[in-house]
Amino acid sequence: MSLFKRSRKHISIALLGLASVMVSGLTTANENTTSVTSISELKTVLSANSIVRGEFTQTRNMEMFAQPLTSQGTFLLDKSSGLLWTQATPFPVSLVLTDNKLSQRFADQPAKIITDKENPMAFYFSHIFLSVFHGDTQKLQEQFSLSFEPANEPSSDESANKSTESASWTLTLIPKSSPMNAVFEAITLQGHNDIERIELKEIRGDSTVIEFSQLSHLPEVLSDAEAQQFQF
Repeated sequence: MSLFKRSRKHISIALLGLASVMVSGLTTANENTTSVTSISELKTVLSANSIVRGEFTQTRNMEMFAQPLTSQGTFLLDKSSGLLWTQATPFPVSLVLTDNKLSQRFADQPAKIITDKENPMAFYFSHIFLSVFHGDTQKLQEQFSLSFEPANEPSSDESANKSTESASWTLTLIPKSSPMNAVFEAITLQGHNDIERIELKEIRGDSTVIEFSQLSHLPEVLSDAEAQQFQF
């Protein structure tokens, strides 16, 4: 089995990295939101915070199944340490992703650890999008054609009724070269100050939507228990 085919089963893990890396945190709903009108502004917003905690709902539509597969849980992203992704339903899964190692644990089973040297393609996807968290859109543009649609400002009547709300912007990423264009047709990001929804459309017809809620930047440092999870 080729390295690329073996790494496809880890694509969902890489997507977790994408989803969380590109979320810099949301303010309380409808509170202090402003319109993001350009990619440069979005870049600044996405790199504004070093830590974010929250909840996720991931819905995967696969052609082989009549009903979508939905999972929920919590996540924590620390800019220095990495990503903790804890799925609670439909069954418990714990993922810990650092720059060069991945730990995956199902329920009470022993954790399986993968390194970037053992399977570099499994880390390729996440590393590309880490550049976004650091504000490096140049690297992103090497892999994707970017199409940004700024938020549409509400009319005067709408503003009177929704003075603190802003419309969502959309950023669409179209892969330009392998291995991205062998897996994804398009990746669409939407949000207000930050990313609230990510949709990933695959070439073979499957799609994944990840939505975020209850996001917070506090506390601003990892607890001892959180920090310990990155030590493996």
